[in-house]
Amino acid sequence: MGYRLKDIKRLRQEAEAAGLERSALLRKHRNAKLQRICNGIGPEAFPHWARRVVTRLHPSLEAVAAIHDVEWHESDGSLRNFLASNRRFRRNGWRMAKWRYAWYDPRRYVVWRQARRFARLCTLFGWPHWRAAHPQQKDTP
Repeated sequence: MGYRLKDIKRLRQEAEAAGLERSALLRKHRNAKLQRICNGIGPEAFPHWARRVVTRLHPSLEAVAAIHDVEWHESDGSLRNFLASNRRFRRNGWRMAKWRYAWYDPRRYVVWRQARRFARLCTLFGWPHWRAAHPQQKDTP
C-alpha cells in the first residue's frame, strides 16, 4: 500500500497503546522492512488501489492488519498458526474497537463486525496464500 515512515510509527504506537496481541512483532522489524511487509487491509492479490480503499474505509483496523501482515510474512505454513493468526485478527479488532470507542458509540460495534468479517474471509480464502511460502507443509484445512 505504500506506507511512509510516519505511518509505520503510528501503527506501532496504536498497536501498543491498544494492547493488541503480538504488537511486539512491529518492534521486531526495522521500519524499512515493515514498509515492505505491511500492505494495508486486504490480501496481496488485491490491486493496490483496492487495498487502499478498504484501508481508508476501516482505519481502526489498520494496526490490526499490520500485525496480521507480519504474522503472514513470518508464516511457517502450518494450519495451526494460520487459524491462530486469523483468530488473533478478530480478537485484536475487538480490542481496537474497545480502545477507540466507548460502549455507547455505534462505531465500536461496526469495527467489531468488520474484524469478525475480515478474519472469516482470511480463514475461508487465505489458506493457499499462507501456504505459498511453505509448500513443504502437509497440513490441510
